[in-house]
Amino acid sequence: MKIFLSSSPAALAAALAAFASTATVEAEYGSVTVPGSSLTFAHHGVNAGNPCPCSFRNTVAVGLAIEAIGVSHVDLDTLGGVLAIMGKKPDADSFWLLAEHVDLNGAHRLAQANPSAEDLARLHAWWAWSESNRLYAPRDGGVIEANDWIDAACDAIVAILAGDEAMIAKGEAHRLAGEELNNSSFVSCENGVILRDSRAFTNHLYVTPTGTVGKAVVAFSSKLQSVTVSFEAGADSSISAREFVQGLWGPLAGGHHGIAGSPRDQKMTFADAEEAAIKLAALL
Repeated sequence: MKIFLSSSPAALAAALAAFASTATVEAEYGSVTVPGSSLTFAHHGVNAGNPCPCSFRNTVAVGLAIEAIGVSHVDLDTLGGVLAIMGKKPDADSFWLLAEHVDLNGAHRLAQANPSAEDLARLHAWWAWSESNRLYAPRDGGVIEANDWIDAACDAIVAILAGDEAMIAKGEAHRLAGEELNNSSFVSCENGVILRDSRAFTNHLYVTPTGTVGKAVVAFSSKLQSVTVSFEAGADSSISAREFVQGLWGPLAGGHHGIAGSPRDQKMTFADAEEAAIKLAALL
């Protein structure tokens, strides 16, 4: 069974067209979804409300003789769906329910799922492995085979679910590092706007050290001398991050609706981040 990864819906569809029975897992590109001829797992945008791919069981593709699977990216939700189609998904209902919750609500809302200590340790172990084993679709729109990554990820998740001590330990180190970054980068939180200052990326940290979930993060990168603004609601935010930063710093600032940053050729200061946070807090 071939597993294809591409950032281009047209290229992915063309690769799958060579096979009689295909499936796709989160092969979603904005408003465009590449369907499989036999199975389509998609639950974003126009497909919202459909089950998460990681919620399916190993019986989902019985009798379909799937020859190829197409994906737009690889993460835990994608992995769960692909493994279910392949009949290789490990049985661990509570873990996959937690993975589904995180995919739908974001890692910053992890506590809302009231996870067990065991599943929480497993999830951090997965995140630690994932950060060291990244796989991205080619930026030029090409198609690559992702079988090796899927096989390695399958081995990793099987080991984690079996309680591999070394991997669980790496997960705990990952958790502690994230906690330290949350503490060290935090500056303030006013009207739901969290201001952060760090050399590392911090726009995913929507929970303050005291547990408050913010609406937005304004982060100054001392390494890049840049400011990035992001919204907890992402693409569903009532305010466009791109329009907000362009209103502050001109048309060369930009990004997406849910996250955007200062002009790439302009050196920013922490004072710029403070000003942005104050103005955003007033808007919210």
